[in-house]
Amino acid sequence: MKNTITAGFLLILSISFPVFADFATILIYHKFGEDKYPTTSVSMKEFKKQMDYLKKNNFNVIPLSKLIDILQRKEDIPPKTVVITIDDGYKSTMRAYKILKKYRFPFTIFLYMEGVGKYPDYLTQKQIEILKKDPLVEFGNHSYSHKRFAKIFKKMDLKNYKTLIIEDTLKAEKRLKKLLGYVPKVYAFPYGEYTRPMIQVLKEMGYKALFTQDPQNVSKDTPLYLIHRQPIVGSWAKMKHFKDVLNTEVLPVVKHSPPIGYLTKNPPDIWAEVKNIHNYKNCGIYISELGWIKAEKKDNRLFINLEKPLKRWKNRIGITCWNVNTKRKSTFFWSVYNKEGK
Repeated sequence: MKNTITAGFLLILSISFPVFADFATILIYHKFGEDKYPTTSVSMKEFKKQMDYLKKNNFNVIPLSKLIDILQRKEDIPPKTVVITIDDGYKSTMRAYKILKKYRFPFTIFLYMEGVGKYPDYLTQKQIEILKKDPLVEFGNHSYSHKRFAKIFKKMDLKNYKTLIIEDTLKAEKRLKKLLGYVPKVYAFPYGEYTRPMIQVLKEMGYKALFTQDPQNVSKDTPLYLIHRQPIVGSWAKMKHFKDVLNTEVLPVVKHSPPIGYLTKNPPDIWAEVKNIHNYKNCGIYISELGWIKAEKKDNRLFINLEKPLKRWKNRIGITCWNVNTKRKSTFFWSVYNKEGK
């Protein structure tokens, strides 16, 4: 009788509360407590509240390397999994480090290699020495020059462009070897911007995982060379948004148009094929230049029809639906570029 009551109680709990299964949230931070840079910083008060929320609500905060292993093996992602990443390597990272160390939360710093150990706003060699001795800390490559490589591709031929990526990456690796004693083979795209040739070059150079800033969570079907992360900066650094991204599922898009990278036609065909589409309702498609548009549905495809060309050189495309079973928001994002855009 006791076991029956317990089983019934657990069933009620599973229905009443979200399970947070089947996806992970990778958080991106940049600066901490720097009021002069509101669009790229999070206040220390908010950051402490966020870490406290993760701790008190028993989130599974794991190292980035562990999540990569899970994705490589196509394993189920444990419930409530969170990964913390910090881009660039500003000095204010040390403020965050004190908090993360207190909670024993692992995290990864993607280092902008021209800046760290050289420029005043960035981590010093001494600070990097402190961080690299702590097993909580992992490092990644964030390029040497932190250029807008996708935008540069507009004006370069393919051969020279690939050479540029190789040379910049090798230069970053040389400094990483000097500062860390090894070269981490994970890479975060500067500004979160990527192209197909850039992905190809980095794969050929032995990188095992590449990271964007497309604001989406990660499922076991997420490709290792296009792993999404959730920016926690500016207005998105508030607790409301923080809680929202932790509770957002991954929309199971199996195919989409346009593909990532540069547009081959403009206006592009905008659509996505969604697995088990009957589980989703109230779907919209987002384009940076146009905002949200209600999606039409046919068979397993969500789509909108564009009558005019996109004018911006970069657009992020996103699809949001509501899962009728879990009552949660589900999203899928990717980025495209326009050689004719501004």
